[in-house]
Amino acid sequence: MYQSQIKGDKLYHATSVGYGQAVETFGDTQEGETPMSLLVIALGSCVTMCIQGYYKRYEKKETVQTELAISYDEGHFEFVIEIADDLTEQKKEAILGYVNQFCRVKALLREDLTFTYKLVEKSKVSE
Repeated sequence: MYQSQIKGDKLYHATSVGYGQAVETFGDTQEGETPMSLLVIALGSCVTMCIQGYYKRYEKKETVQTELAISYDEGHFEFVIEIADDLTEQKKEAILGYVNQFCRVKALLREDLTFTYKLVEKSKVSE
């Protein structure tokens, strides 16, 4: 179960307390995060964590450098995902299949939304 307490104290402003630090949301992105931007952050974070889960489960790697840029506009999410690994088409399909199976945030979203993913090889950092 996930829980949060939210308090609104003025127009288009809320503060939520869940499991970590309090989060302030605003009605305008110029003032800070909005509820919609938090949704985009939640989805992008979940996809990133699923990618890490794929590498742990199937390649026994604890750490794989991953960077994700995500945007949302008019019912469409677009992802550019950089992964420090050799990415064959087969591996890209496997990673996205894993994301589609295990991303709990995506599973909560409307079915009519569209998602575009671009996976690219990130320069590998020497260990």
